[in-house]
Amino acid sequence: MKTGLALSAPTFRLSLILLIGLTALAMLGWLAIRPLEPGGPIRPLFAQPFSFWPQVGVGFGSLVLSGWVWALRPRDLATRLFAFSGLATLTFTFAAAALDIQGAPLADSTFYAILMLNAGGASAFGIIFIALFLVYPGNLRLGRTAALVIGGAFALWTLLALLGHLPPALASVHLITTLEMIGIVVAVGLQYLTTRRDPTTHAIAVWFGLAVLFGAGGFITLNAVPNTLGFAPLLRAEYAFCFFGLIYLGVAAGLRRYRLFELGDWAFRILFYAAGTGLLLALDAALIFLLPIGPGSAFGLSLLLVAFTYLPLRDALSRRFMPRSRLREDELFGAVVGVALEPVRAKRAERWSRLLGETFNTLETRVDPTPLARPEIAEEGLSLRLPALTGIPSLTLRYPWGGRGLFGPAQLRLARRLIDLMAHAEASRDAYDRGVAEERGRIARDMHDNIGAQLLGALHSADGDRKDLMIRETLTDLRDIINNAATPGLDLEETLAELRVETADRLSAVGIELDWSMEIGQAPDLTTGGTHALRSIIREAVSNTIKHSGARCLTVSATREAGQAELVIMDDGKGIVAQTGREGHGLANMQSRSRSLKGRLEMSSDETGTRIRLTFPLAAAAAGTDASKGPS
Repeated sequence: MKTGLALSAPTFRLSLILLIGLTALAMLGWLAIRPLEPGGPIRPLFAQPFSFWPQVGVGFGSLVLSGWVWALRPRDLATRLFAFSGLATLTFTFAAAALDIQGAPLADSTFYAILMLNAGGASAFGIIFIALFLVYPGNLRLGRTAALVIGGAFALWTLLALLGHLPPALASVHLITTLEMIGIVVAVGLQYLTTRRDPTTHAIAVWFGLAVLFGAGGFITLNAVPNTLGFAPLLRAEYAFCFFGLIYLGVAAGLRRYRLFELGDWAFRILFYAAGTGLLLALDAALIFLLPIGPGSAFGLSLLLVAFTYLPLRDALSRRFMPRSRLREDELFGAVVGVALEPVRAKRAERWSRLLGETFNTLETRVDPTPLARPEIAEEGLSLRLPALTGIPSLTLRYPWGGRGLFGPAQLRLARRLIDLMAHAEASRDAYDRGVAEERGRIARDMHDNIGAQLLGALHSADGDRKDLMIRETLTDLRDIINNAATPGLDLEETLAELRVETADRLSAVGIELDWSMEIGQAPDLTTGGTHALRSIIREAVSNTIKHSGARCLTVSATREAGQAELVIMDDGKGIVAQTGREGHGLANMQSRSRSLKGRLEMSSDETGTRIRLTFPLAAAAAGTDASKGPS
């Protein structure tokens, strides 16, 4: 609801400006087509001389553009003055055009009123621009006071001259406008000096000042000054009025390039729609007056003309003045993810630079040697600086939209979103890479600690049966390493049940009895890592019993006390440490697995056998601790 109200208010104000302009245009048109005598035929509008039309175009265009700026920022003093300047331009150009109309002579009172409007509008134009440059774009000291004093003096002078209370030498409007032009030059010079330390404001002062100096100065130089000095004008006033159009064309260009009056891209939408409405009404009125058709037919024909002329033009102007990224939002997301997942750093930096260039249609992208924490706009909007990312240096983008625009707040927000999305995608990629590397490390550790040692033992074993047993155990461990990496964890009771069946098969093959007892009760599910760690410990203990102990029986018991689980593995052999003389890789691997379970492993071995006791908290094995990673 708030958005609709915000848009309707500027539209209403601009519609009011258009209504004023169209009313003045209708009055001027009636003067041009009115019958030469009462009851006579209406004269064709295009029978007027060519000099009539430049004045009309400059006046109406000045009002629309200045009124549009005011409609968007109605409370700003500078935009109010600018809107009044457009109204003053409309007044003196339309009055001059009315005086040039050929046909029936005007009544003396009408002629005098139009002459007063022409002179008053020309003087008001100079007064307004003096005041405007005293308050905009820089904040001149006592600027508003000076504007009131100077404006009041020129307004009083003009009024006394028009009422005939001054001698002829001082009553010349050309003299007044010439002196006002000097005042404009002085005000522009003061703005130039005042804004030197602010590059953005200085650029506005230079651009806007030159537009006014060339526009109003051209008319004063070619027409007003020669008239004041008693010479023939170098260019007829009807054509010299076109110089005033330069002011408003300069403002139109400066709105995009230098952010005159701080208008955003969205403002152009309102102008286009309002221009379409005005064009439709103007075409409708022109067709009714110029062609012998009814109002209904005229309206339909004007709709047809707008559809085939204005709408394509509006689309072209929209692309010109409101450039957008070449990529849609969904395409940007996919492109950023694609850059983040690029494995080669050099290519990733190249793709990131190319993506930014396509997004903002920049003419130049270069590496920025200066560190930067957040994106920022530099060079008064000519460039956008972006911070470095992982493997990607800081960048500076220059001349967006093919050099036709500047970076603004909208582009800065888009750059921040791209940076955040890129950082998130890179973090996800890094987490994935770490997970892959850790899983590879686990597999490599298992292969080294278990598979390598077992294969080496089988290679050097002279006992054929023992060699076959070791190879079978190795294959079992290898399948477990490969298959259990992605197998979800089971609850503790199921894991121990599977291990009982597997252990019984292994021991029966070598003639060792198994005594297995479980009093674990209901226990939480183990993580994948917890399941793998528990399996590895029991399998390694069973392998050591088979390989080294010479035992006749192996006892495995599992108990639980509160949240603590205890696993005891005992054999009646001759002792592992006594037999080997040192702790091998298998025992070290068991210690590593117990630490990954946040548990404690104790082993005692003598001539009566070997006893391994593992205690670990069930919460640690079930709470997401990745036991496959081993000790830190």
